[in-house]
Amino acid sequence: MSSSPSPTSRTAEVLVVGAGPTGLLLAGDLARAGVAVTVLERRAGTSNLTRAFAVHARTLEELDARGVADELLRTGRRVSSLQAFGRLRIDLSRLPSRFPYVLVTPQYETERVLERRAKELGARIVHGAELTSLRQDGDGVTAAVRVADTGSAGGEGQPAEDVWRASYLVGTDGVRSAVRHAIGLPFPGHSAVTSVMLADVRLDRPPTEVLSAGSARAGFAFMAPFGDGWYRVIAWHRHHPLPDDAPVDLEEMRQVMRAALGGDFGMRDARWTSRFHSDERQAPHYRVGRVFLAGDAAHVHSPAGGQGMNTGLQDAANLGWKLAAVLRGRAPEGLLDSYEAERFPVGRMVLRGSGALLRLALLGSAPARAVRDAVARAAVRIPLAEERFAGALSGVAIAYRAPRGAHRLAGRRAPDVPLAGDGPARLYEALRGGRFVLVAGAGAADAAGPWAPDGWDGEVDVVTAAGAAPTMLVRPDGYVAWATDAADPAARLAAASAGGRALPAALMAGEVN
Repeated sequence: MSSSPSPTSRTAEVLVVGAGPTGLLLAGDLARAGVAVTVLERRAGTSNLTRAFAVHARTLEELDARGVADELLRTGRRVSSLQAFGRLRIDLSRLPSRFPYVLVTPQYETERVLERRAKELGARIVHGAELTSLRQDGDGVTAAVRVADTGSAGGEGQPAEDVWRASYLVGTDGVRSAVRHAIGLPFPGHSAVTSVMLADVRLDRPPTEVLSAGSARAGFAFMAPFGDGWYRVIAWHRHHPLPDDAPVDLEEMRQVMRAALGGDFGMRDARWTSRFHSDERQAPHYRVGRVFLAGDAAHVHSPAGGQGMNTGLQDAANLGWKLAAVLRGRAPEGLLDSYEAERFPVGRMVLRGSGALLRLALLGSAPARAVRDAVARAAVRIPLAEERFAGALSGVAIAYRAPRGAHRLAGRRAPDVPLAGDGPARLYEALRGGRFVLVAGAGAADAAGPWAPDGWDGEVDVVTAAGAAPTMLVRPDGYVAWATDAADPAARLAAASAGGRALPAALMAGEVN
């Protein structure tokens, strides 16, 4: 009789549980900063299934700051306006971004790009590794992990067990997060809609819209292309709810599509079908001691608006540089509290916004839908209203609350200003080093003095704006930490130095504006 093998002890500075988009972006950022990071993924291999299709403008900016946006753009189609209700369209072409559109590409393409980046930067990714328990103390986190048998340990067919020790652990392991369960956090909320049908199909007649969405008394339907001739169809039948494990009837989906989209487009040859229910939930905390939650492990909401994956990726962008700064002694551990302070309100805002869109889409009576469509059309004729809606949907308008008396740009997304000199041409190219970037006005960069905060030598890159611009200290995640309009270079230098010395406190900002 064979005996179970002894657990193998392993170490990392940061352990990430879950190799979806959120975990992969976080791992790449940590590895770029020189942090020893390992990603544990329960799946034995990669998956060609996909849930998310939309990559919004702010996420593309974050990917641009990591040098992978252009690669991802080659995998999908750009959509500069979105159809919401009836003939209502939301114009994204006027977004103040290099990416005034939403990119439609399967989630597995985003994962592929981010996994390649993470590995090239030195992150370790372990598949077939399932977290079974964890405990933490004042110095770190200990995690027990069941590892799928590879034939080299424990005998064939017998899983091995590893024990990992890390300074911090981040759960990016989805809505059924084992990390969230292990630290005892509830996941309050409810199911917003049940018995939603999914199918990956061929179409005889492709739709005229890249993204097709519509609602009717019978329910709602949505279609998106994979880019290889296959389409993802999502349909909900108002009057025929079934359990999640009930088989999907393509004829039922066709009926909903005809009512909501005006036709079924010759849907056929389903290679995969499923049912699911859409939840609206948010964990009460994103940090418990040395353990963090990000992405769907922290918040899950309606797919309306396509913001789920985007919100998770932006969680990772916010957390990564903060963990690296604390691990490298650049900032006090209290900086890590700003992750929840900044990102929890964003998750709550997305949950409420996507929930409102879903409820509007679910309106059953024809009069209610007519009033909805009329009000929506009237609203988007007001430029400011359309601008705000597009900014919120794309993530471009998200901002963090800055300290009282701070500059108007503090806490906001940094614009991609053009730069002078022989170095990077744009701010987001300058951010690719993963460091703070000080964007100085003409003449200020030549002045002598302590531009970097105390203890941050080598962590702040100084560039010069090509045109008129305030002096800005930009965080690695592309948000403005500090800014000044002082015109005199010497005055700017003094102000920047003072702002730099106060930097760690200034970065512990609070809520979304």
